[in-house]
Amino acid sequence: MAQTFGYIGLGDIGAPMAARIAQGGLDLVVWNRTAAKMQPVVAKGARAGGSVLEVGSQADVVFLCLDSIEAVESVVFGPEGLAVAPRVRLIVDNSTFPPHTTRAWAERLAASGKRWLDAPVSGGRIGAEAGTLAVFIGGAAEDLEVARPAIATYAGKITHMGELGAGQVTKACNQIINFGTWLSIAEALNVAERFGLDKKLVPQALEGGLADSTWLKVYRTAAAPDLTRTIDAIAAFYQGRVDPSYAGNMYIALKDVSMAMDIGRQNGAPMPVMGLFENLVRTFHYQRPAPET
Repeated sequence: MAQTFGYIGLGDIGAPMAARIAQGGLDLVVWNRTAAKMQPVVAKGARAGGSVLEVGSQADVVFLCLDSIEAVESVVFGPEGLAVAPRVRLIVDNSTFPPHTTRAWAERLAASGKRWLDAPVSGGRIGAEAGTLAVFIGGAAEDLEVARPAIATYAGKITHMGELGAGQVTKACNQIINFGTWLSIAEALNVAERFGLDKKLVPQALEGGLADSTWLKVYRTAAAPDLTRTIDAIAAFYQGRVDPSYAGNMYIALKDVSMAMDIGRQNGAPMPVMGLFENLVRTFHYQRPAPET
């Protein structure tokens, strides 16, 4: 029997993932708190839902891409959330949250006869638009097979990592490598600039060598301007400057590195590089201008 899918949370990455599902010819109903964000996905073939409960009343499998624990609590466990929706049987969470939180949500949801997969992604908006995201799955293999037709529309690689929470731990590992690479690139650029080199030539010179990487390519080509700017902001920090225009812009990085550090502490894993990155991000975060009174 053909399934109907739902998608809730049409932000920078959620919107192109939902669009890929709709363009893949699957029946999709979407909802977003800001209704205007639904229109580009509707234009790709999705249907607009009037509420969270309406999505859960029409869809068998609902995907989430939300940025806070509070948002998930409201969407899933609110008085008109997915937990009380009559049709939905499986929630697939593309967001990034701590594994213990994922497991707690799954246990609560099981009381409603519904199931949970954690399925965080890597590849950014570019990967979501191209359908090449890496997806890390935690949960039951049979639940993955139920969700696979939709996941395959936006994924280049799907890996079942293990039980609930395993996908989130894998995403933490992914972020550890990402953040460590940002630090290394920024440090190398700073050394080059201090010596008097044109730092823009360094990524070009390293192309194809052993030091080349996906992130160096992103920096070299400016394919993701916000992330290029992040590396430049870190390089400026190494020179003793905090870019005031960038202060407070690292909320997602702070959330993800804090999660990774907690996982490391809980499992006795030393994380000296991530300790440096966490302190750096907090320095940026707390340089935010004070709110107007």
